[in-house]
Amino acid sequence: MKTPPLEPIEVFEKLSIILTGFSKADIIGTGMLQTYFDTIHTELEEGLFFELLFEVQKITVTNPEQPSTDELQNISELVSHSKYETAISQIIQLWYLGEWVFSPTSDQNYIISSQSYLEGLIWKSIAAHPMGGKQPGFGTWGFAPLTFSSDSTNKLT
Repeated sequence: MKTPPLEPIEVFEKLSIILTGFSKADIIGTGMLQTYFDTIHTELEEGLFFELLFEVQKITVTNPEQPSTDELQNISELVSHSKYETAISQIIQLWYLGEWVFSPTSDQNYIISSQSYLEGLIWKSIAAHPMGGKQPGFGTWGFAPLTFSSDSTNKLT
């Protein structure tokens, strides 16, 4: 039985999970999926975003949260393709920083919204909270800080 083609937003979700290493729940939980989709569609040169999504859809990934070695090889080839390299980098930076980065030194880079800053995946990655938002709460200074375990799962303890 053939599965129907995915909607562009679903392919973008799959791409986001693969590129960030975060789960579907984490990506959806930011509430930024549609906003980032719209931003990328607006900012990338005409047609490039949908061309990238088309290429992603051609790659069979059974579980984007745990791609197989073969699936990772196919993803790696796409990510390193010179045509998509910059766009891929911009998408990753968008998810982690909440910022559209034209280039590292550009004065045109901009934070998408206050919400994108607060929901940047960087905060979860470093087990911190965004300065000026999502404060940990009164008395939390009394708790031991979170640390990363040294086992291969890289889970917070």
